[in-house]
Amino acid sequence: MEQILFILFLLTLGYSLKFFEFPQNFSQSLNLFIIYISFPATILLQIPKIRFDSSLIITAVTPYFVLLLSLFFLFLFFKDAPKNTKAALFLLLPLGNTSFFGFPMLEALTGKEALPYGIVYDQFGSFILLAIYGSFIVAFFSGTSLNTKQVIKKIVTFPPAITLVAAFGIGELPTVALPYIELLSKTLVPLAIISVGFTMRLRLDEDRGIFARFMAIKLIVIPMIVFGIFKIFGFGGIAGVSTLLESAMPPMITAGALAINAGFAPKLTASLVGYGIVFAVATLWIFEYLFTLG
Repeated sequence: MEQILFILFLLTLGYSLKFFEFPQNFSQSLNLFIIYISFPATILLQIPKIRFDSSLIITAVTPYFVLLLSLFFLFLFFKDAPKNTKAALFLLLPLGNTSFFGFPMLEALTGKEALPYGIVYDQFGSFILLAIYGSFIVAFFSGTSLNTKQVIKKIVTFPPAITLVAAFGIGELPTVALPYIELLSKTLVPLAIISVGFTMRLRLDEDRGIFARFMAIKLIVIPMIVFGIFKIFGFGGIAGVSTLLESAMPPMITAGALAINAGFAPKLTASLVGYGIVFAVATLWIFEYLFTLG
């Protein structure tokens, strides 16, 4: 509980910084440090702890199942939404905040042993979907062509992706390097949550019906379906709860930034990302509690 309260404190701290003389690109600077330093350090520490079994396959495949579920609900409940609103929802419903917000929440709710599964879910699922699916959605709704070479380049040059490959090859780090890598890794949680708080937008001006349906589907319905399937097939333990929580994360901040930059319902997008984070603190705790009950 103390870690959840600490995350709420960091979110509030990050949000409050907007009222002081911080530059508009402050969160972008934090994100760059996270992407190039904090996240790779965490990968180097956590990947050697992974024990390869079928649970990793399920963890890696789940984001694509969430994508299919999201597309089903998008066509079922949002087919009559305005074009720009629909474009934003196509980005935000399938893509969850599985790293910047996901890793701190996983650690707070289930402990550090959940992080390797979170990394697999994020890197083999969310990141690839953001690069390929996200680029396709922006191109499709903007009426532009998809540049395949740029998508491939984005994937192979992404620092955490490079570190992930390196971590599988290196294995356990030398003992002398561990304290320094751990120190860098510890910057991930505070910097990521402060960055998330700084980018939050909580004002909701319009589209309240779409907002409510989206939140219910993203934070409750889709995770409940994943939860039910995991229980039916007996996918439990730390792998099961970690994968479930990653599937229940709120909308991805980067996907929101893509939507806003493309002009896809920017006010609604900002509200979905901001409120999604606030609501998810409660819904994630509930799903973790339900999963561990049985």
